[in-house]
Amino acid sequence: MDVWCNGDKIETAGEFVDDGTETHFTLGEHNCCVKAVSSGKRRDGIIHTLLVDGTEIAECME
Repeated sequence: MDVWCNGDKIETAGEFVDDGTETHFTLGEHNCCVKAVSSGKRRDGIIHTLLVDGTEIAECME
């Protein structure tokens, strides 16, 4: 997965895990991870979760 921050592509390391994939990257001094897991429902598709320093970042509805 490509990860972009402020217009710059960030180096990532992806891995397959039991329930999906994880993409790891660093922003400044923060360790970040995007987890992608199947919702199990065709209509909902894949659920992505952002973790920063091990803390899940809540989804923001604009």
